[in-house]
Amino acid sequence: MSRTLKQLTFGSAFFIIFALAALGAYSFYFRSSPSCTDNKQNQSESGVDCGGSCIPCEVKGLNIITEEIKIFSTSKSQITLLAKVRNPSQNFSASFSYKFNLGGTLAGQRELRGRETLAPQKIQYIVVPNLPIDEERINGVSLDISELNWNENNLPVLNIRVNSQSNVDKNRVTVTGVLSNNSAANLPTIKLTALLFDREGKALNVSITELEKVEAFSERQFIVFFPEIEWLAENVDPKKTEIQWELDDESP
Repeated sequence: MSRTLKQLTFGSAFFIIFALAALGAYSFYFRSSPSCTDNKQNQSESGVDCGGSCIPCEVKGLNIITEEIKIFSTSKSQITLLAKVRNPSQNFSASFSYKFNLGGTLAGQRELRGRETLAPQKIQYIVVPNLPIDEERINGVSLDISELNWNENNLPVLNIRVNSQSNVDKNRVTVTGVLSNNSAANLPTIKLTALLFDREGKALNVSITELEKVEAFSERQFIVFFPEIEWLAENVDPKKTEIQWELDDESP
């Protein structure tokens, strides 16, 4: 074997050994560990980046759906915000933070934030009432959803029934009724949201009341007031009124 050929052979062997050593060092020190965001099915995952220790595959890529956002005037210098949201999952409850964004106003963002929990496939109305803002100062509204967490549906099952009726007296609209707590749990605070609609099903206005210290197996009467607005009383369809109840997360 010629001297030149020997040099090439040894040089190639040395290069291969060096490359393998470098690759091993890189893999040992720099290659990232398996994770839930590496686009690979590893760890204990049942799918790519889902299942096992990662997010359940059923809710991978799912988000809370915002179906409607509205602004209602409650007086000359007050508004109420309404967002209709839905949990698309069939088996998982969703907890999330939300924030209303108003264009053209300096409203305090503290008032426009909150947190909600939705049972599987539940539709919920998020309401921020009686903000001291003139509607003419607002240039659009949007809703941001963040800090979304999915959990197997382990929310407490409460047997709550609400019977209500809408009343129109001149320019005054009220919703009265009875809430029945048929559960074995004492509830510190229940928030009742009443929504008014016209004959075509268009939302006209929304208002809230709260019932405190609702004892187990008890009934409580309630009344929800709406602002005295002539067009509201003229257009409301009392038969289409909806009542939503929820536990107040801020209650002690």
